[in-house]
Formats: sequence, structure tokens, C-alpha cells
Amino acid sequence: MDQQEQMQCYFCGGEVVVRQITHFRQTPQGTAEFRGVPCEVCLVCGEKYFSPETVRRMEELASTPAHEYVQLPAYDYA
Repeated sequence: MDQQEQMQCYFCGGEVVVRQITHFRQTPQGTAEFRGVPCEVCLVCGEKYFSPETVRRMEELASTPAHEYVQLPAYDYA
């Protein structure tokens, strides 16, 4: 997308830029971390936009064994 076709955020109208992010989503195995995911991110409100191909790829990856498992810290707020 060139500068003349700059995308605007659907929610706030802010500028949207292409980034690679770390994305967490629920899978049948629990919460999964996807690293290096291409998406478009609003610089104002942070809304993320994924292409249909990116969503399909994450779904494909979620249906296979992960190459790495990590433990996340847990905290009791109360």
C-alpha cells in the first residue's frame, strides 16, 4: 500500500501502518502466542487488522503441534 492509499482506522479514523506483531489468541489447546504476525495497526487506538490469509495461517498453525512451549507468570489481583 503506498502513501496515497493510506488506510484509516475504521473505529477512530487514525493512521494505520503495517507492522509485524506478537499476537495471542485462544486455540483448542489454550492461549497461543504467534510471533512475527503481519498486520495493520492503528497508531491512535491500537486496533489491529489481519488479512484473511493471515487469519487462515494462524488457524493452520493452531491445528499443529507448537514448536515451543512457554510458561506464563500468573498473578492474583485481589
